[in-house]
Amino acid sequence: MRARTAVSLAALAALSLTTPALAAGVATAAPATPAAPATAAADVTAPAGFTGMVPTRVLDTRDFNKVPATRTARPLQAGEYFSTPLATGCHSHPPQECYSVVPADVTAVVVNVTATNPTTDGFLSIGSVPGQPGTRPATSSINFKAGQTVSNLVTVAVGPVSRTSPWITVYNNWGTTDVVLDVVGYYRPGATDRYGPLNPTRIADSRTDGTGRLGGDAVRTYQVRRPELGTANATSVILNVTATDGTWDSYLTAYPSGSPRPASGSNVNFPVGRTVANQVVVPVGADGKIDIYNHAGWAHVIVDVVGSYGPDGQGLFSALRTPVRIRDSREAGGKLLPLSTTDLQAVPTDGSVPNAMGVEANLTVTDADESGYLTVFRGQGQGTRPDTSTVNFEPGQTVANSATTAVTGRGTYSVYNHSGPVHLIADLTGYFVTG
Repeated sequence: MRARTAVSLAALAALSLTTPALAAGVATAAPATPAAPATAAADVTAPAGFTGMVPTRVLDTRDFNKVPATRTARPLQAGEYFSTPLATGCHSHPPQECYSVVPADVTAVVVNVTATNPTTDGFLSIGSVPGQPGTRPATSSINFKAGQTVSNLVTVAVGPVSRTSPWITVYNNWGTTDVVLDVVGYYRPGATDRYGPLNPTRIADSRTDGTGRLGGDAVRTYQVRRPELGTANATSVILNVTATDGTWDSYLTAYPSGSPRPASGSNVNFPVGRTVANQVVVPVGADGKIDIYNHAGWAHVIVDVVGSYGPDGQGLFSALRTPVRIRDSREAGGKLLPLSTTDLQAVPTDGSVPNAMGVEANLTVTDADESGYLTVFRGQGQGTRPDTSTVNFEPGQTVANSATTAVTGRGTYSVYNHSGPVHLIADLTGYFVTG
């Protein structure tokens, strides 16, 4: 169908930490871009259900064995559009097919994107097809500073099928950086699991619940299929997982309880002593639980449930073929004020996206005057604001996190700023619709 985008965009919900947030230092945000007007047309994919996967690595530019299209290990260059199949490998001889990890008729995929070894501050943008040489996308997916390893969950429409596999494209704006892609799920017409919006709820905080830090090479199990949360029949859950006070550089991996830990794939990458959050989508084990593995050192782990997929859900997903920027306070409106709630119009008001119940988005904060966090929720007048947060930040940082949130009947959601003035950039990647 054709849809028209409106002014703002939005986000998920996750956590409120009293410890410091991500690393200090500036990571370049995507260039200031005017928000898309309410009359701007946008292509979207057909509404589709969801299928969850354990993390499956389809690209690691550091290892030629994990660069399926070219089998050449090299970092992405400045201004480069790099297209790659959603596959673990490809034949170099006829018929030159690729070993796709998703069906050929998927409309969108959910990918954990990791940037590592960047030589300068910058950002990546994930899209369905490459842009013209010399151009750059109007949106960003993940922001980083030189030398940092950082991840973000991205939902993106797929490009055309080639060599029996759908492809996606990664754009690097500046310097060089290695990129790692782990597929954690996909949308496909006919898939029966649908999105179910939830009131964001913290289910674990090792700083306060008596469990203590999670050790290195250790696993902790969490009960996520819970009637009181609305996840009694969930097949996958949407979480915000945060690592804080880590003693070593490390990473967390989430996977279904009762299943082997994935051989490769990470969800949250964090440096020693810092606080890093990332949205996570993970299938639920047969016992209603998930496992989280910590690779090294000791770290506190915070888990918030923000949504689910399953037979009880109502939302089918339509991805924007080209993500749009619908809020950039650097261009209009100015910084979010301290202790203020801002309502954002995420769904067009012209009826071009009927029956919208939620949105998929990427939120970026930049130019903060002090440490703090934002909380995203359905909207004012839609129940109590959750005691969670979406994006944690410190002065001088540019930090992004994926966001999945329900919207009000007016197509809005709210962002609460718990701290000092900060700029907000919101990019929309798709809609959840009923029917």
